[in-house]
Amino acid sequence: MELALADAGILRLRPVMITVAATVIALFPLAAHGGPLWEPLCYAQIGGLTIATFVTLGLVPVLYSFVVLDLKLIEWKREKKTSSADSEAIAAIPETSDVLA
Repeated sequence: MELALADAGILRLRPVMITVAATVIALFPLAAHGGPLWEPLCYAQIGGLTIATFVTLGLVPVLYSFVVLDLKLIEWKREKKTSSADSEAIAAIPETSDVLA
């Protein structure tokens, strides 16, 4: 189960990094020659995107693993998937063929 979660994380990492890199690279020409209004705005966007990406992809998983897996301050409990009341409620729903007939 943990391997599947790790694979899903890796699959999400690539598009995020490509999107951030493309945006930051595209902002460099505007930051260099954009004029007095655009230059500070572009520098703020470049810095904000870069810092936010590394915080989101680096710091948050580290803090999660530290708090949940190492310190065990938060416990995740699984609930039962179906109960008898749920099964009865689902059985009471008419079939499509019954409604059309």
